[in-house]
Amino acid sequence: MPKPTKKDSAHKILWVFRHFGSRPGDVLRVNNIVSVGNLQRWRMSDLQEGLDYALQHHWVEQPRSGSFKLTDIGDRELSSH
Repeated sequence: MPKPTKKDSAHKILWVFRHFGSRPGDVLRVNNIVSVGNLQRWRMSDLQEGLDYALQHHWVEQPRSGSFKLTDIGDRELSSH
């Protein structure tokens, strides 16, 4: 399986928010993201790159260590895909 781009990995992170029915402002703990990633057989390195990309592009915010919040920008990106 070819390595996904960082943007593709970030879309996987957004997909996890969709999986949980999240709306902008909703927070997921990193263990939620990892659990879904494990079920989907995603590589941990891809998840980390996806989180980094999503943070850099303001798709998610990190209100506290171990938690990620879906932003309005991230929700629009999710809806456009």
